[in-house]
Amino acid sequence: MIELKTYAPGGPQVVVPKPGDLFVYVNTGGQDACGLARPDVFNLNAHSRVSVFNARTRELVGSQEMHDASGVLHASAVSPDGRFAYVPSDNGSSPVLFKVDALTLQPLKMLDVGGAIHHMQVWQDRYLLIDVYSPQESGSGEKHATFLLDPETDTVVGGIRAQGMGGYPYSAWADPAHEFIYFLMEPASDAVTSPEFQAGATVGAVPFWVAKVDPKDWSVVAEYPYPGLRSNWIQFDANGSHMFVNGSADDSLSKIDIATGEMVWRAFTGAGPDGIELSADGTEVWIANRGANWKYHSGKTMTVVNAETGARIETVITEGSGIDHIVLSPDGTEIWASAGDSGALLVVDALSHKNLARLPMPGFGDPHGVVFVAYDAEGNGRVVADQGDFHGGIDPRNGAPLR
Repeated sequence: MIELKTYAPGGPQVVVPKPGDLFVYVNTGGQDACGLARPDVFNLNAHSRVSVFNARTRELVGSQEMHDASGVLHASAVSPDGRFAYVPSDNGSSPVLFKVDALTLQPLKMLDVGGAIHHMQVWQDRYLLIDVYSPQESGSGEKHATFLLDPETDTVVGGIRAQGMGGYPYSAWADPAHEFIYFLMEPASDAVTSPEFQAGATVGAVPFWVAKVDPKDWSVVAEYPYPGLRSNWIQFDANGSHMFVNGSADDSLSKIDIATGEMVWRAFTGAGPDGIELSADGTEVWIANRGANWKYHSGKTMTVVNAETGARIETVITEGSGIDHIVLSPDGTEIWASAGDSGALLVVDALSHKNLARLPMPGFGDPHGVVFVAYDAEGNGRVVADQGDFHGGIDPRNGAPLR
């Protein structure tokens, strides 16, 4: 990890949490995600940006662009103690990661992490689990497909490269106990974008699977084939006995028994599913129908299925499009979704399935990810939910919702 630039700390404090507050941090990329080229939105958000919302009042608290690098991003992250936000910027040639003061929203460091960042999530309430799209030779020399970053020192404490994994790791996910890391594997980078795949010539021959890795020595300890084509997401049930894996190229969702590798059921979703979430009582699985991969059509629905049987319960039509990441609120009552093509966060009632709010992003930025930061009676912050599920002792699925 190389510090490309350091910034003098300071600036006014724009995020001023009070004891008991709950804030949402979300990163947005600098692009006209919809391709609308509308005069009122085009190029208003030229850089990566971090924004903060009050989760209870849904008001914008503050927002800041990272002016030293233009580009796009695909994830949001905050250090486990709520002190730092991490904002990627991929401009295509020299991707970087900004470390940002979570209260002033001013950048502290610009880091070279050796590739374009894909996803980020809290690991063991101590580190950030980060995966990259294309590990490359760069100043950092890391070339890890996935690594653990210590926010206290901004050093890599361990990681794994694609070599020896038998394929290309697309993204990584922590199990509920944060003991193992599960990788979505494909035979080659961007396998589903090839003309042969899209024409159907290689569909039957292209395997996709999940690799289970032990981060003690970064060895692959198990593999789970699934029938879907190119998954984007893994969601585990409350006790970690099953995982839900989508097929973003064939509009499917599979439930897999982790102990046996058995596929319990396979269901079908809307077009190009992306994010997956489980309700607080564990009975419903929510799937964001982004319209991912080559059939991209800016989906605005979420499919809800029965977690036990896979039977469809409802298709929820939202007030935004291009939905990718979906996160259950730490009290278990709301689904928060990032809708990149609408430049907005969406809030849906997890019980009634009704739309509750649409929160426009500053500069019409395209959001990816939702991170909940809660503050205790002394005003100390902690990440309690992100795309890697719940943290900091909060878990509404196991009787510990945020009060």
